[in-house]
Formats: sequence, C-alpha cells, structure tokens
Amino acid sequence: MDRWIVVAPAALLLAALSLTAIRWPPARRRLGRLRHRLTAARGQRPLPPAARFASFQAGVEPAVAAVPRVHRWARPPVLGEPDLPPVPLALWSATGDVAPPATTVRPAQVLTDADPFAAARTSDAEWIVLLRPGDELAPLALERLGQAVKLAPDADVVTCDEDELAADGGRRAPHVRPGPSPDRWLACDDSGALLCVRRDALLDAGRALAGRVGAPGWRHELALRLAGPRGERHAHVPVLLCHRGTPPDPPLPAARVAELLAEWGDAVDAVEQRSDGVRLVRRAVAGQPSVELVVPFRDRPELLRRCATTVLERSTWKRLTLQLVDNGSQETATAELLRELARDPRVTVVRDEQPFNYAAINNAAVARSDADFIVLLNNDTAVMTPDWVEQLLEEASRPQVGAVAPLLLYPDGSVQHAGAALGMHGYAGHPFAGLKPEQPTPFGRADGGTRNWLAVTAACMMVERAKWDAVGGFQEQFVVAGNDVDLCLRLTAAGHRSLCLPHVRLLHDESRSRGAYVDPGDFAASERSYGEFRTVGDPFYNPNLTLSRSDCGMRTPEEAIS
Repeated sequence: MDRWIVVAPAALLLAALSLTAIRWPPARRRLGRLRHRLTAARGQRPLPPAARFASFQAGVEPAVAAVPRVHRWARPPVLGEPDLPPVPLALWSATGDVAPPATTVRPAQVLTDADPFAAARTSDAEWIVLLRPGDELAPLALERLGQAVKLAPDADVVTCDEDELAADGGRRAPHVRPGPSPDRWLACDDSGALLCVRRDALLDAGRALAGRVGAPGWRHELALRLAGPRGERHAHVPVLLCHRGTPPDPPLPAARVAELLAEWGDAVDAVEQRSDGVRLVRRAVAGQPSVELVVPFRDRPELLRRCATTVLERSTWKRLTLQLVDNGSQETATAELLRELARDPRVTVVRDEQPFNYAAINNAAVARSDADFIVLLNNDTAVMTPDWVEQLLEEASRPQVGAVAPLLLYPDGSVQHAGAALGMHGYAGHPFAGLKPEQPTPFGRADGGTRNWLAVTAACMMVERAKWDAVGGFQEQFVVAGNDVDLCLRLTAAGHRSLCLPHVRLLHDESRSRGAYVDPGDFAASERSYGEFRTVGDPFYNPNLTLSRSDCGMRTPEEAIS
C-alpha cells in the first residue's frame, strides 16, 4: 500500500509531464527520472535490445507494415489503402541469384546482367529494385515499394528500413531511417542496402557513374544523384523491407561528394572524411557578418557568469555581440555581475520588465538588434567548441537553411539535444536525449553526422535575421514552450531547412533557471501549429521507434500505432 501511495501521484505527474516535454522547462529530464523510478517501483526493467526487437517483430511490426506509408521531404507522411495495386517492379542483383519470397508479389522481371545500367537498358519495367548479393527481401517488400511508387509519383528513388540476418536465420540489428534528409546523406551513407529506382533516371545517372559499379559508395552516390540536391525526388518507406546478409558497403569517398556538390553549383571549401565514415561538409562564410547572441535570464548569476564568460573568452568569431536581457532579476550578486560584464564593449544589458513570455522577450530583443544573424541562447549553456559560431554560420548563411543548432550535452556528457521529433511524448521531444553521443541505436548515433529535422531547440539556435523577419519571429501565444518548434515549422514552410550539427557542441544544464510550469495555452497553440506532424508522424523520425522515450529504441507493443 505504501508503494502505491508513492507511485500513483507520480504516475499522474508522469502523464502531465509527457505533455509538457517540449523545450523550456526541465520536463524531459524529470520525465526520464520519473519513468526510471516508476519502472523500478513496479519491479520492471527495460528489455535488452535483442528481446526488444523480438517483441517489436511480434507485437508492432505487423501493424506498422499493414498500411502503405511514404515519407517525403518535410511533409506529413502519405498513407495509402492496404489494397492499393502496386506498380510492377523489376529486380536486379549483380550475381543474378535473386530469390524473391514466395509470399510477396512477383517481380516484373529478374535482371541478371552484372552491370545495373546495362540491365536497365534491357528492361521493360519502369522501376527497378537494386538488391545486393546475400541480402533478402521481406515478404511485403515488392508490394510496399510498388505502392510507394504510386504514392510518390514524382520520386526517382525509394528507400526503406532494414535489419541483419543472423547465422541461425533470425533477424537482428534493426536500422531505421528518417525520411528524405539531403544534408544527412552528404554526411553519411544512410541510403541503405536496397534501392528502388526509376529506370529512366537510373540510365541518366549512369553517365556520371560509368565504371564505378562496385567502387566504394557507388550505390549511395547513385541515391544522392537520383534524390536531387534538396531530396525532392526521394521517398522513404519506413518498414523493414530488406534483411542484410552482408556488411554495409564501404563509404562514399569525400572527394566524390565534393565533385557532386560542384556539379550542383554548391561551392564548398572542403569535404572532410572522419575515421568513422562520417563526412563534414565545410563551406566558406561570405564576408564578416555580424552575430548577436540574445540571452534572457532572471538571476542565477552563477549560470549567467559561466554562459557569458565562455561565450566571450572561448568564441573565435570576431564580429560577435552579446545582448543580456534581464527579466526581473532581484539579487545583488546579479546586479554586480551585470556591471562587470557591461564593461566589455561587446556586451549590452537590457532590463525587460514585462511578465515572463519567452517568445515576447526574444522578439523584443531581436527587434533591438541590427545584427545579420541572431543566436538565441539559454543562460544555462556554456561554449565547448571554440569555432562554434563560424560552423553554425556556414550552414545558416545558406539560402535553403533556416534554423541551425549544435549538439547540446548535459554536464555528464550525455545528449540533451540533437534535434526535435514531433509526436514524441505527445507533442515534441528530443531523440537521443540521455544517451552518450557515440551510443549506437536503431536510428544511428547522435554524433553520426549532420541531421535534418523539422525543428531544433532555441536553447541554442542560429537564424539569419532576414529569414527571422520574413516569417515574423516567434508567435507570442506560445508563452513558455513550443515557440521554437513553431518557428522552425514556419521556416520550413518558407523553404528553409532546420539542421543539427553534432560536431559543434555546447553544454546545457537544461532549464535550471526556470521552474517546470508551462502555460496551458501552449498546448493548444502547439496542437494548431504542429498539425499532422504531431499525430500522423514526423518525416524525420520513424514510426518503428518509440514515442514514449528518447532512447531511439524500437517501439513496444504497449504503444498504439496510428
């Protein structure tokens, strides 16, 4: 009875915090701690990955795979009827030993020429599935891929999720992907083992790939070329349709990525290849744009000192100013610190007495600034990467990019923010939160290269001033939470991507300076703003993954499939 007295109120708080886990309060952190305590109180422990995947296969995968579903660039998922007639697909493998499962629709042709481009010239099928030797198709593969072609009629390449075949014939190591992510594909070869390609587009790409079949990363280069520079011709089917029997291909060399970007007219300084296969695309920043950091705060002078000092002493960008916005501080120590910081010519201190409204405070601060780029920054952050401003500028100055954020880490080195997924915890949440950056998950690693997202956090977010003005800044009906997600969605609608750069890092003691209160109106405003991204799905997340936790683990049978 005593344990129930403890658990029941905690369970009610857990349900409430699940709705508030958006950005400003420490909701996600408290949510994780509460879940851990509740699990321990119930005598339950999280399943190990293998058992969790087995549970997913039995209780979740059939529901996910039951309906045709396609993810496109920054759009709500497209769902089709289960009986939608699929487009017939030809099937190619370099060795010609393709054995389609008997339970799936039959391929229109089986192509056996060792060269896929030569094979395509002999095919009558409009679409061809490229399968690696040793890999196997899932029973629904040709059906779901053929339906995806109908649901995404303007696509030239369709990808899917996959897992590995174990020695005993079972399945293990699921790998699920976000929807079309052009910047992620430049950073890592995440197009997958299986590609479904439009025949005519394959033949067009063959001119650039002559003689490269079998070379490191040739399949990924093909996928990049077919998807287009904005990922506009890419469609993703978030279902485990391929079972890998051989290791992943070697990565595409950085030099080939640089050549492709040059063909697209995207001038880059360099494409750097890391030892783990991740690539960094480095771009020149035109001129010397001015950057102003906006830091709202109320007391907590120890946090403000750390934030301001690391910004001013560690940042290497020269044209940088710091606007400190005091929203109701009362402590003597805070006043003394502000007098000290104001001696630096780069620092401006502004007193804003309005009732706390995060959106309104930042809108007023940006209106006071004439900087070319704005960085919204929480006072509970600290700079870790000295050239962080330069690296954010490289991306934020691109016409197609809107909000850019770094990887934010808790003091213990675990991830606080690597991007935001809509629908998580009911509204929005942070995938990878609480994990070490290098920890593998079915969704990859937090440090596994630049990622596209629908939204990133305003705890540290850079936006070009002209783009901010064009979409009207923050919507002030968001008093505490959800304002950053809403801003990013409006930037996306205006044609500007949101990115997280995991090679750029700041420390973040998430929301230590404010309480856990969230204005009730923020929930209603979020529902209006997030729309189908919150309910049908976020194209940059994956429906096979849990929405109740941030560990990027496979969804459990307890989670309903929408």
